[in-house]
Amino acid sequence: MPTGTGGGMKKLWVRHIKDALHTGFEEHIDLSDYEKAPASVREKAFLSRALAALTVQRFTELSAREAAAAVVDGTGDNGIDAIAIDSQQRKVIVVQSKWDGSGDGSLGLGDSRNFAAGFKDLLDTKFDRFNSRLRAHEEKITAALDDIDVTFILVVATTGVTELAGPSSAVFEDLLEEMNETQDVVSMEVLGLNDFHSFISEGLGGSRIDFNAQLGNWGTVSEPYEAYYGVVSAADIAGWYDRFGDRLFSQNIRKALGNTGVNESVAQTLLKDPQHFWYFNNGVTALCESVKKTPRGAATRTFGDFALTGVSIVNGAQTVASINQAAHKGENGLDEALVWVRFINLEGCPEGFATDVTRATNTQNTVETRDFVALDPEQDRLRTELALSLKKTYSIKRGEKTPSPEHGCTVVDATVALACANREPSLAVLAKSRVGGLWESTEKPPYRTLFNPGVGPYRVWRCVEVMREVDSTLEELKRQLEGRARSICLQGNRLVLHLVFRELDLQRIDDAEFDWTLELKRVPSLAKRALEALTSSVEEVHPGSYLTSLFKNRTKCRDLVQRVRAE
Repeated sequence: MPTGTGGGMKKLWVRHIKDALHTGFEEHIDLSDYEKAPASVREKAFLSRALAALTVQRFTELSAREAAAAVVDGTGDNGIDAIAIDSQQRKVIVVQSKWDGSGDGSLGLGDSRNFAAGFKDLLDTKFDRFNSRLRAHEEKITAALDDIDVTFILVVATTGVTELAGPSSAVFEDLLEEMNETQDVVSMEVLGLNDFHSFISEGLGGSRIDFNAQLGNWGTVSEPYEAYYGVVSAADIAGWYDRFGDRLFSQNIRKALGNTGVNESVAQTLLKDPQHFWYFNNGVTALCESVKKTPRGAATRTFGDFALTGVSIVNGAQTVASINQAAHKGENGLDEALVWVRFINLEGCPEGFATDVTRATNTQNTVETRDFVALDPEQDRLRTELALSLKKTYSIKRGEKTPSPEHGCTVVDATVALACANREPSLAVLAKSRVGGLWESTEKPPYRTLFNPGVGPYRVWRCVEVMREVDSTLEELKRQLEGRARSICLQGNRLVLHLVFRELDLQRIDDAEFDWTLELKRVPSLAKRALEALTSSVEEVHPGSYLTSLFKNRTKCRDLVQRVRAE
């Protein structure tokens, strides 16, 4: 809400949002539990639930019907009013919404505590503490929780103010500190009256975005469709977002998503290495209803001034929002940093071309650390030796066909298995939390610890066999478990694998004549025993910890291994 906005304007904005909620969600919000309630009570329930659905739409590409289906508000909701899972972005959006007719309200301490407690119960898969509306999503929620890379966005949504009172704010600060102990997996957003009014204004077809932009070292493409490209200062980019906000991304498949790891990386580059920003960032692509070169700077390609109409940034939303965020933090480097920008003129383009550009620019393959691993001669050696010694296929590059389990393995399989076989538990933790971290440099540890001239085909293949046997055993055990015990089975699987390796005879693992089947037969019972001991230690030492964070913490996992092995 702009500073100084009076009560009359607040009430007007509340009415605008109320009308928009009825228009968008009247046919979709389930109010069957309020059939006998007075009209005023029923109306407030509708508005709160519709606001939760609108919040879901703010962070996803769901339709009104789909967003309404994500609403779980009702008796026994355990503080959670809506939950939506974006499997493509590997994000879970968890919402608590409060309708406030005055425009001045905020979330109270009791509701804040309920929301935080409900979120913790959700992470521990204590579905018995939730109502049937949320349990209807149990399968999808469980699948998301099983993903080690999933992140969560907690959203407090209200038509009041965004500033939480000190005690309420402290509840969420403590929660985030606990959850993000090793890396950022949970972020927090508080949306208020101003945010929702802006959002519905955009959704109702806010005014077209027109502005002039100056491109440095610009160039042009004329066939088959017109486009201009060049560099823009990061300071100018920040100004675009100040003026237009998320409306800049009206055709993007996703909006700016808050403090993600990518966004933090963008901000860090601006802060520490602004002169190299152009080299490290993919830049921004914008579609324009028209692009006109103005006379200013006409005699040179050093800079050009362009009049843009109907602008929509279809790739680079996170870059733009992160630059703006850095600007508001007062970070230096925005004037030095240059951003690669493309303006595509849609005049003369065929129908559907804008959609094709949007989809393509958001799904093009990126270079990953695995691609650099494929350049290591040690990997080619292992491929050859696995084929000659064991008649097994070894898939190294992305895009190569993955061999069936009996016929071979991938470099990812080999990396995880070798890491967990190492006597240092931290490698097993890294294999679970961020396998790419094992490949960050092919010239030094931990990569060289795993892949070096002393590592032969029998070690690789036999370690993979053990990993697969442990995974199969844990899959069987998982079906018999629930709650935290089940989560430990899932999230602690690589630590279990490490513990199993510690019990096996690895002295002869490279010996072609050694009957490895005798060791493999021991694996299921060893895995079961390791899981039981690990579960006991976790519940004894870390009974309230968020398990995903726990199993990404090297120090705590090393301590757990020592405790289990000491028993």
